[in-house]
Amino acid sequence: MATHSIPAADVHLKVHEQGTGFPLVLLPGMWCDHHDFDTVAHGMAGNYRTVGVDLRGHGGSGVPPQSWTVTDLARDMVRILDFLNIEAAVVVGHSLGGMAALQMALMAPSRLRGLVLLSTSAEAEKPERRAQLSLMSMTINMGGMNRWLARRVASAFFSPSFARRSPAPIRAWRRRLRAMPKRALLQALEAVRDRPSVVDRLGALQIPALVMGTREDPVAEPAQAETMARRIDHARLLMLPGGGHALPMEHSGELVQALHQFMNDQVR
Repeated sequence: MATHSIPAADVHLKVHEQGTGFPLVLLPGMWCDHHDFDTVAHGMAGNYRTVGVDLRGHGGSGVPPQSWTVTDLARDMVRILDFLNIEAAVVVGHSLGGMAALQMALMAPSRLRGLVLLSTSAEAEKPERRAQLSLMSMTINMGGMNRWLARRVASAFFSPSFARRSPAPIRAWRRRLRAMPKRALLQALEAVRDRPSVVDRLGALQIPALVMGTREDPVAEPAQAETMARRIDHARLLMLPGGGHALPMEHSGELVQALHQFMNDQVR
C-alpha cells in the first residue's frame, strides 16, 4: 500500500492506495476514516486502483484552522485526483463522503466516470435533525468525545446485530473516534448540519450512478436514497435489508459485489 500526504488549500490530506487499474476513490463518512473501507478496498484492489481518502480533519489528514463545508471537501477531491495524475475515477462516497461526492459531481463532472452513493442524502437536514446535531455539538464542546458519548454514537451508527457479531471492529472504530481532536469533531458536525440541499440540481447530472442504502438506517432514511435515484438520470437503486448506517462495514460483501458489477458496466 502506498500512502500520500497531499497539500490542499489549508491542510494536508492523507490518501492510501493499493492495486492497479481504473481508479476507484473511496470517501468515508463523518467521524470515519479510510479504515471503514478496508474490506472493500481489499476486495477491489485485485482489479482496480483503489484510493482510500481520509477527509480533512479525519484519520491521518490535518485539521484545518477554520470551519469548512461540503464544497471544500469536493475541492479536496479534485486536488487529490490532480496530485495522483488521475483524469477521471469512479467515486464512492458514504454518508458525508457521499455528500462530497455529489458536490464534486456537480462541480467537476468530467472527473467522474461513475458515482456510487452509500447511505447519504442530497437534502438539507430537517429542523429537528439540525436541533439534535446542535445539541451534540454543544455536548462535545463542553466535554469532548468521552466514552459514554462514543458508545451512543456507535449505537446509532451500527445495527444491534452487527454489534453482537462484530464487537472488535466497533471497539476499534470507537477508539479512532475518541482520538479525533475536538475541533475536528465539531467542524465535521457543523458541515453536515449546515449543508444546503442539492436535490433540485440532481437532474443536471449525466454520470452513471448507483445509490445504495439499508432499509433500517436510522441516519440516512430510505426515502432519501429513493429521491436521489429518482432525480439522477439512469441511476440504479439498491436497498439492502436490515443493517445500520455503517454500510461499508456491515455490508462489505454486498458492496464489493455491487461495485464489481458497476465497474464492469461503466469501465470498458
